[in-house]
Amino acid sequence: MDYNQEVVAAQISAMRFTDSDIAPDYQAISTVTHNGRHFSTWDRRFQILCDKLAKNPRYQQIIIPRGLWTLVAILDKDESKLYVMMTDQNLSARRHEVELKGFSTHYVYSLLFVNEGLEPVSEQLEMIPPLDDDKQEHRIKDLEKMLGDWVDQVSEVLIGSFEYGHGEIIGGSLNLFDDNYRLVDSVDLSEQILHPIEQGDVQSNPDIKPQPQEPIVKLRAKRRSQEDKEKKSNSDEK
Repeated sequence: MDYNQEVVAAQISAMRFTDSDIAPDYQAISTVTHNGRHFSTWDRRFQILCDKLAKNPRYQQIIIPRGLWTLVAILDKDESKLYVMMTDQNLSARRHEVELKGFSTHYVYSLLFVNEGLEPVSEQLEMIPPLDDDKQEHRIKDLEKMLGDWVDQVSEVLIGSFEYGHGEIIGGSLNLFDDNYRLVDSVDLSEQILHPIEQGDVQSNPDIKPQPQEPIVKLRAKRRSQEDKEKKSNSDEK
C-alpha cells in the first residue's frame, strides 16, 4: 500500500501520548475526579501531530468539530490522501456498529464514503444492503460539512489505528477500508512503533511508491448520481 511515511511517523509520535502522561497535570487540579483527562489527552495528541507536520506546506490540517469532540485530520495535498488516527478499540467498535446496523453517524463512516468502489480483500462483513436515500444524503452532507472546501481534494481516506496495553502503545496499523469498513489493504506499524523513525529521516522522502492521481471529481459525480436517482424516484411516484 502506498502511504506517506512522514504523516504516519507523526501519528505514531502523537499516539504515544497517553492518559498516564497527563495524569500529573490532573493531580494538581483534583485527586478525586478526572472528568476531562481523556479529552485533554486527545488535545495533546492532535497538538503533537500538527507540530510535527506544521512546517511542510504539503500538509493541510483539517479541524473537524463533532459536538463535544474535535478531531484533526491531515490531508497530503500532493497525493490527495486524508489521514485519520484512532484507537484500535474504537475502530473495532465502529466496524461492529456498521456490521449490526448497516449505518453509523460516526465521523469515520461518513469519511469512508470517499472510498466507495474500492475492492475489499474478502467479505469481512456480511453483505450490507444499500442505504436508503435519506441516510445516503445524510452521509454525503456530513462528509461535505467536515471537509469543507477540501472535500473535492480527497481521493482516499486512510485510518491509523493503535493498540494499547498497560497504559502504553504496543501496536498499530494503517488501514484502507472500502465505504463499509471492509478491509482493502493494511500495513502493520509494529516495527515503526518499536523502532521509531526520526522525523528528519522521512521528510526528504515521505512517500512509498507514489502514484499519480487522476483529476478528483469523484464526490461531485456521486452527488449527481444520487440527485439523478432521487429525481427518477420522484418521477416514478408521480
